[in-house]
Amino acid sequence: MLTSPARAARLVHRSEPSGRDVEFRLLRHALDRSLRGRGGVVALCGAVGTGRTELLHVFSEAAADHGVRVLSAAGSPLEKEFPFGIVHQLFQSAGLDAAADAEVAHLLDDGVGAPEGEGGPRLTPRALHGLCSLVLRLAERAPLLLAVDDRQDADVQSLEFLLYLVRRTRAARVLTVLSSRETMTPPNPFFEVELARQPHHERVRLGLLPAGLVSELLHERFGADAALRLTAETHALTGGNPLLVQALLEDQEPGGARQELVVGESYRRGLMNCLHRMDPLALRLARGVAVLGRPGEPELLAELLLLAPQSLSRASYLLHSAGLFHEGGFRHPTGGGDLLAAMKPEELAALHHRAAQLLRASGASAARVAEQLRSAEGHVRAPWAAAGGTAGLGGTLEEMLSDCDPGGPDGSDGTDRTGGPQGPGALAGPDGWTQGWMAAVPSQRPPRPAGPGPAVPTVAGRAVPRAVPSSGFGPVPAPAAGAGPAGASPEPAPVVLPWAAGPAWTPAPPAEEPVRIECVPWLPGTEAESAEAAARRELKAVRYLFWHGRVAEGTAALERFQAGQPAGAEPAGLRELRSWLGYWFRSLFPQPGPAAGAGTTDGLAVLGGLLAGLPTEESVLKAERILRDGRLGGGSVESLTSALTVLVYADRADRAARWCEPIAARTAAANCSSTWHALFSALRAEVALRQGDLRTAEEAARAAFARIRPEGWGVAVGYPLSTMISVRTALGRHEDAARYLALAVPSETFQTPAGLHYLYARGGHLLAVGRPEEALADFRACGELMARWDVDHLPGLVPWRIGAARAELALGRKGPAVALADRQLAALGPAGHSRVRGMALRARAAAGEPAERTGLLERAVSALEDAGDSAQLAAALGELSATHRVQGELGLARSAERRARPGGLQSARPGGPRPLPAEPPADRPADRAVDLAGDRGPGRPSGPPEEGADRLSDAERRVAGLAAHGLTNREIARKLYITVSTVEQHLTRVYRKLGVRRRVDLRYSPYLGGELAG
Repeated sequence: MLTSPARAARLVHRSEPSGRDVEFRLLRHALDRSLRGRGGVVALCGAVGTGRTELLHVFSEAAADHGVRVLSAAGSPLEKEFPFGIVHQLFQSAGLDAAADAEVAHLLDDGVGAPEGEGGPRLTPRALHGLCSLVLRLAERAPLLLAVDDRQDADVQSLEFLLYLVRRTRAARVLTVLSSRETMTPPNPFFEVELARQPHHERVRLGLLPAGLVSELLHERFGADAALRLTAETHALTGGNPLLVQALLEDQEPGGARQELVVGESYRRGLMNCLHRMDPLALRLARGVAVLGRPGEPELLAELLLLAPQSLSRASYLLHSAGLFHEGGFRHPTGGGDLLAAMKPEELAALHHRAAQLLRASGASAARVAEQLRSAEGHVRAPWAAAGGTAGLGGTLEEMLSDCDPGGPDGSDGTDRTGGPQGPGALAGPDGWTQGWMAAVPSQRPPRPAGPGPAVPTVAGRAVPRAVPSSGFGPVPAPAAGAGPAGASPEPAPVVLPWAAGPAWTPAPPAEEPVRIECVPWLPGTEAESAEAAARRELKAVRYLFWHGRVAEGTAALERFQAGQPAGAEPAGLRELRSWLGYWFRSLFPQPGPAAGAGTTDGLAVLGGLLAGLPTEESVLKAERILRDGRLGGGSVESLTSALTVLVYADRADRAARWCEPIAARTAAANCSSTWHALFSALRAEVALRQGDLRTAEEAARAAFARIRPEGWGVAVGYPLSTMISVRTALGRHEDAARYLALAVPSETFQTPAGLHYLYARGGHLLAVGRPEEALADFRACGELMARWDVDHLPGLVPWRIGAARAELALGRKGPAVALADRQLAALGPAGHSRVRGMALRARAAAGEPAERTGLLERAVSALEDAGDSAQLAAALGELSATHRVQGELGLARSAERRARPGGLQSARPGGPRPLPAEPPADRPADRAVDLAGDRGPGRPSGPPEEGADRLSDAERRVAGLAAHGLTNREIARKLYITVSTVEQHLTRVYRKLGVRRRVDLRYSPYLGGELAG
């Protein structure tokens, strides 16, 4: 006898899974509605091991006990290609009579239409209608529950039937529950979309168990005391994954007081079951982490596994959402070892060697590289391990570690905190920077083949992987790809990885039997690499060649790639590579003029448009739109760095400075790679330099060299190197600047914008040390290159005319200096380029007549205030003060001096000219008071305090002083043991009392003391 709806609504929680009462209640409510004639469809989803199958089984049993007819089925990877497999299971489990069985068999056998496409046979509309009508007739006799487990492994034909059915059960007593495991991407996205569109659709997700439910399970098993002691450890080992929790409980001995948890066979077997049931890419990522032995940087993992970096985020999410990973690594150290134990020894050895090469290329310590090599040798005794040791793998262990980070006991790597040489003798020895880091670049080039042929070697019909840059502004190891031989089978062959020392391409010796790495570039069971992916990897190899200055090889490789493409076809990534080359090697790859409305979403395209003549204001708007999206998680690293570069070259460093902090916050939250941090640090250093914040510029340049060793920067080394040279020159530390200038730089750097920065920084240093003729040559070289590349319309790149004017002035040639400054001002137009305009006005004032000097300097001060360049502003104010003194306007001179002197930045002008000579009255008490301001403590003004400054409290003064030293609000809060909100309130009052608008202005407040500046 059937149960009434009222009685069925009182389904009891009969042995429902522990911790799933909420989900069970949602399923019960859905069944209650279907009993009242309101059919429904529930998508039950969750990570692997979260108990979906158990919950569906328990719910089906409870429904059957209360008169509901249950039709059940389950998908399987082994039966995914069997047409109508789920449909057969559903009707076989229904307990139909002979007539209904015969009807189903007839509809499935005779109702199959002709094969269509790749999906196999399809049911005819008549057959679909007949099966659906049979289900509805069954629902008239008794309520129905259609329970399908592991829907992600169902065949396409059965999914088509289920969609047809659920669209017709809204008014029937039918509840359809479809259980599925979370995957990287839906195997049948059309099914997912159509299912979600149904108004009676409901989604129930099973999450991980919270610590409270884990404690209850421990309490039931071992008692209250053990639960209190072991809950935190149990939750940390399992992440709340129900399967792992139950497995860990099985490992504990029954009875007795539990003092500590035992991680035994059940836990390890449960973890392996979860990993091997996951998406293949998630399993692949887990193997990569196991090989590295620790959570790795996303880009390092991507290159180790030859995956796109974007694919790792989803795979990492699956591992973390299932509770198998925590903070990028296994929750228990046995997990990685067990996973690697299931791999073939040769395959595992190959991955360890590849990891060693990538770690070595990224500047890892010698100990870490040696650990990977020893692991490889311990896993397999391949032919290369015979006589000759590891010679077949690119040399002995000592040879492969010869250029790694020494990693001494004190952590020293032979460089100071700036990434520069230590002391005067650092450049002399063979391991010094002068002969070490850039001198190694040519030696990494492979010997040219004796005969003609492609530069990219191929083995077994496939190209050899190697290290290439994946970002527009920095090198990241990645593979290359080449086309197989003509007539080769479309089935991919496992890659043969020849062991090359470093990023060089060294073909494997023909006498050796190569190791076949089946998991690179794909794991068994995953799809073969597509032609598009192979083309993208080959283009990345081309980018690598150009990045390391191998222009001839890169050009030849690009020509071969283009010649091998079908007519009219443009592979994905080729347009981006052209834009990238158009920026870095503009003389070799000139770009067309900017197209209207083009490049609104890609920073590299906007940068190319700016160089090609796109108006600066339009470029700035587009760049800030890209950065705004990037702050929220959109946009690639290359696009964001390019957009920041647009703001710098458009002479809007003030806007670029405002974007640095939110973009940095995004990178910190996203756990970005060291390469991205290095690129961003180099840009941040340049932005800070153009804002006059020399301390931040120096620290950011240090961080850039700390993240990527100098040899890894390739031709782009001129960017962070020029910033460091300019900072040391501005601070008067000319010997340090000379050491950086002594470092070898690839000659190809001077074919790139990085070479312009380097030449301009070197010219500034030469001018500061009294070598104006050499400085003038460097400045004019910048001008010649910019004219040749058609970028001379962009003075924000490097204002070479201003540097040349200063050099001419130092040589005593005022006429050419005036002409250069006037030409620069005329090229700027009436508006925009505030920083360059202020610098040009300073140079023009220094070269002009005394009568016009005051007006020019006042205009320079106004422009530099708008630009926010505090160092240039302080220098301009110092020159204005000296001019007022010469003219006898002592009040105006003291006013300008008060604004300039407390920052102490007259000596920190980036290569700027010295103030005009003046003859103020000597030994005046007021002057002595100003000169002694730097010796006074914070809170002791050297002169009259600014309005309201005398009302600063001690707490406000402490906060202001720390903020002036460059500490963030959070760092100030930690240092003073107060909240961040309190810091913000103090700073708001300080700004109001001192009459300043920005944090950087605190450095130049006379009331806070001169020692806070710089």
